[in-house]
Amino acid sequence: MTVEKLLLFQNVHKVMKADKICRMNGIRCRVIPVPEHISSECGMCLSVSPENWEKCLAILKEENIRFEINSADL
Repeated sequence: MTVEKLLLFQNVHKVMKADKICRMNGIRCRVIPVPEHISSECGMCLSVSPENWEKCLAILKEENIRFEINSADL
């Protein structure tokens, strides 16, 4: 079982923008449905592997993309 960290966003547009920014910077991530046990305003989230986590957070903060952090066993 891999523990991936999840970034939650206010809407799908922000999830897609974050995904695009991460991919443009060589960060592997994927857009997935928010797991049922997690509450979010948006039904999609960004799943990021632990090895890409710090770089992802830094780039999204630099780009002023607002998010919430959650971790889940996927």
